[in-house]
Amino acid sequence: MNHMYISIVSHGNDDDIIDNFNLKEINSLSNVTVIIRDNLSSQRLSEYCSTHGFEYNSSDLCLGFGSNNNINFKVSRDLGMSHNDWFVVCNPDLNISESMINNLLSRVNSQSGKIYSINLFFDKEFSVMEYSLRKFPTFLSFFNVLKGRSFTDSYEKAELQDGSIVDWAAGSFLVFNADLYENLGGFDEKYFMYFEDVDICYRAKKIFFQDVVYLRNVVAIHQGGYKNRNIFSQHFRWYFISLFRFLFKSTFGLMK
Repeated sequence: MNHMYISIVSHGNDDDIIDNFNLKEINSLSNVTVIIRDNLSSQRLSEYCSTHGFEYNSSDLCLGFGSNNNINFKVSRDLGMSHNDWFVVCNPDLNISESMINNLLSRVNSQSGKIYSINLFFDKEFSVMEYSLRKFPTFLSFFNVLKGRSFTDSYEKAELQDGSIVDWAAGSFLVFNADLYENLGGFDEKYFMYFEDVDICYRAKKIFFQDVVYLRNVVAIHQGGYKNRNIFSQHFRWYFISLFRFLFKSTFGLMK
């Protein structure tokens, strides 16, 4: 069975990681390595990772989502990642069980896809779905805002079958074939906080004809911050800068 490298980037998420018992169980699996990238160089988190056997690295600079995950991909390569292994981007506030990781590994190793997403919920009862599967936006998507809807249209996950193809999935949990991620050059680091996930899914589809496959029966809990919702926040400004970058790249053929 191929190895899975799980990349988690902490922006002061010490408690999310330290209190996540499932993460310790997952890291103990022989075919899984959890890599913690600490964007704030927390001594507490460093000591915790050392004690519990997590692969840890940190930065003196505050880097973006894409840059940090690309660094963790290079760490995975240095640790021996092969071209058929799996690189998973996972938010620090996401909780997935050891059994679900084993289920995930079994699924991706038995199929031909190169990018996968799973079924995310907000609650531990798995009753409130997160609309983490969405359609690519265009300039016409601005009409959604005028209608009081979300800018990017979401799929109705309850109506999707296991193995359905979707445009893009949230970077809170994305599974990549290692070779595909490398051939894509990883995330575009010119995005800072938002639309890196939209961009990489779009490039995978347009350049390598690889679609995102939805694994309905692999479930996890994602707390989700949605800091971009406050129009007076820095996150909101980052969101719209990234949005326009994606729209211009995708509309005028500027994808690398």
